[in-house]
Amino acid sequence: MLASIFWVTLVAGVSAAVVLWVLAARVALGIVRVAGSSVPRVLAAVFWPFGARYLAGATSAEATVLNKMLVAFFAALLVAIASMAVYSNLTLVLPVPKP
Repeated sequence: MLASIFWVTLVAGVSAAVVLWVLAARVALGIVRVAGSSVPRVLAAVFWPFGARYLAGATSAEATVLNKMLVAFFAALLVAIASMAVYSNLTLVLPVPKP
């Protein structure tokens, strides 16, 4: 019972991290579109969207949104990692020594 709660929390944390990544990539691609699209900038916006806040075309509002998404992304990762640790400890089955 208790392990299933942490399994659900693990799935929720990973799902939240993925959703935040996708939303940040949308904002970053919008910034790249305004700042001038090039292949390296588009790839950078997809692989690390939180860095787009440093581009010249980023407004302060977009930079603030990306900063908040970065904090929420790491919080979601921390929730997922902590849930994984608790889940693995709750479901640990020690091997039985052979006589």
